[in-house]
Amino acid sequence: MFKDKYSLYAPVLVLLLVVASFFVGRLSSKVSQLESNTGGTDKAAATPTTTVSKISVANLKVMAKGFGLDTTKFNKCLDDGTMASKVSAESKEGQSFGVSGTPSFLINGLLVVGSLPQADFEKVIDAEIKNGSGAVVASQVTGEKVTRQKTTSGTGYIKGSVNAAVKIIEYTDFECPYCNMAFPTIEALLAKYGDKISLEYRSFPLSFHADAQKAAEAALCAGEQGKFWEMHDKMFTVMAEK
Repeated sequence: MFKDKYSLYAPVLVLLLVVASFFVGRLSSKVSQLESNTGGTDKAAATPTTTVSKISVANLKVMAKGFGLDTTKFNKCLDDGTMASKVSAESKEGQSFGVSGTPSFLINGLLVVGSLPQADFEKVIDAEIKNGSGAVVASQVTGEKVTRQKTTSGTGYIKGSVNAAVKIIEYTDFECPYCNMAFPTIEALLAKYGDKISLEYRSFPLSFHADAQKAAEAALCAGEQGKFWEMHDKMFTVMAEK
């Protein structure tokens, strides 16, 4: 009787073993596939990495060490927001001249906006040096009527001669990609024209750039110790690095 029961259930047991073997094989194959795919996008998606800004507060403090600054003084200036009011005042000044984005340049009081080709800046500068006709040329370059505004120079950090025939005031944001693009252009202009032109810095951090405000403050904090342009140039250089 026992033998008869075994004979009855034997086909069912065999079928169950076959099915079980199939699923075990599928599972083993899937595990092997996952193990061999450790460098794929699924893993990357499962373990995302956070990119730290090149001009985060922590990185700004590291930069300051490279300029021989009193880092205790610099860090306190940055952490306490000592320069926040000056940054705000410079931004408001820019707004009074019609500045709404960056980079914006006042070339002898003529508002030129954007990271323009070097040749376009040269046209305006040459016209100013030749006969003061920069307004006409600036209008042609920008495609909008540009009128000369009365500005006050000498209140910010200046690169170049304070007696330059063409004074350029730049409203800029260290996190702005277009400001970063304009940086080498302006440097090239300063090198070409020498004492004929000067560049004067103004803070204009845009609200949607998370690190721009503190970066602007950092430049001014470094300026307190005579290292404004070192910090200014370093931030733009670092942001341009891939």
